[in-house]
Amino acid sequence: MGISGKDGYLIAYNVVCCAGWAMVLSLGVQTLINEGISFQSLASIYDAPSLAKTLTYVQTAALLEIVHAAIGFVRSPVVITTLQVGSRIAALFALTQSNMAAHQFGAGMMILSWAAVEVPRYAFYVAALITGDATKKTPYPLFWLRYSLFAVLYPTGICGELTVFLAASKDPDFLALLGPGMENIMYYFIISFPVIYAPGALPMIFNMAANRKKAFKKRFARPAPPPKGLVWPLDKKGGRSSTQTAKEILAAAIAAVSTDQAQKVLQERNWRFGYVKHFIHMVEEQMKSPENALKVAEAGLAKAYEIFQFIDDDGKTASFQDAMTATSTKTNAFYTGFVKGEAPKNKNVLEVPYKGTNLSGQALKDQVDKWVTYGTIEETAGAAIKNCVDRPGYLDLSDQYFVLLGAGSAMGPFLVLMALGANVIAVDLDRNFIWERLLTIAKKSSGSITFPLKVEQSTIKSDADLYASSGC
Repeated sequence: MGISGKDGYLIAYNVVCCAGWAMVLSLGVQTLINEGISFQSLASIYDAPSLAKTLTYVQTAALLEIVHAAIGFVRSPVVITTLQVGSRIAALFALTQSNMAAHQFGAGMMILSWAAVEVPRYAFYVAALITGDATKKTPYPLFWLRYSLFAVLYPTGICGELTVFLAASKDPDFLALLGPGMENIMYYFIISFPVIYAPGALPMIFNMAANRKKAFKKRFARPAPPPKGLVWPLDKKGGRSSTQTAKEILAAAIAAVSTDQAQKVLQERNWRFGYVKHFIHMVEEQMKSPENALKVAEAGLAKAYEIFQFIDDDGKTASFQDAMTATSTKTNAFYTGFVKGEAPKNKNVLEVPYKGTNLSGQALKDQVDKWVTYGTIEETAGAAIKNCVDRPGYLDLSDQYFVLLGAGSAMGPFLVLMALGANVIAVDLDRNFIWERLLTIAKKSSGSITFPLKVEQSTIKSDADLYASSGC
């Protein structure tokens, strides 16, 4: 895949910034080499030939990073980026406008700290854009520097910035920038930054430490096992995102009854927050007639079978439809298991345990009225409970069928359905403990469970074998 225009621009931007900061770093280090490491040499770094001009250009260019965050070129939070860049610009302003601030040791410490952080940071961004993976594919030395140098250079940089602000606050020429009588405004403006830094510095360092831990954990995490079985289809970027798949299936479903609504689904730009209205439109179309409901369901399922993929044990990929067609002719095809509960039919009396007793009939209805009055439950919830008391037939689901995907879910309705004698078609993973629980519950109920098996049920000799052969 080629590099997009946006990524090309970001690569160019980061290369230029990296080169600029590299020049600042080399000029500062050369000053220390020539004059030796001392407070005096640190104080003279700002006077290195071309350093001040380069520093001004490259740090001012960082204002574009606020724009990048605001227009979505990068995923950085706009507010935090604005605060970070803004504090640097304020320090640069004090440095360029105050001779006292520029010629004290803290100025040199700040400049070197900034440059030593920014060179590997911008180089890391370039590598991340080119490789397409900021965590695993960037060169390890760059990765390590990006997430480690802050431990030393953030404290030294912050200390240097504080000395610049404090020195500028004592510089009569700096305070007089706005003219006579305006010294207090300049003083309070520049001294506000150390006040802000006091509570903000440590959280910023701790946040970077947390980011480092997360990044190293992700880089050295065990690679995920290769995809197998039913998988989401690949998108244009080579990932398996659900967004495009959901759009295509929903659009195909709605297109069976309304091409206009289907087109709106495909044109939805803010899918994460905008998909709900399209599902509402689909249900509205289905409710117009039983024929519409069936058309929508059939079209959506057909599209899902067409675009979902299936990866077999040999790593070969096919559409789910083709895979199911091929599997049905192989020896590893699934079979249907069935277990009928052994409990007698439910007595169809709604009982609610409450304070050591089971409430039913009028006693339950009276208590429900109290709960509604107290505000314990909503009025509509109370009405629904009393409706079940008055119509015991609601509690008999022996002629109803329910399909549960992930039947073993802790928050699922399996227990309730079994207690009401329902017929459940259950699908879940092939884990022994899942099916031991589900089938044990089913046997003790008055309902029934239908489920996938890897072998013919008639060949299974024990419950343990049944649990081991169930699921998919």
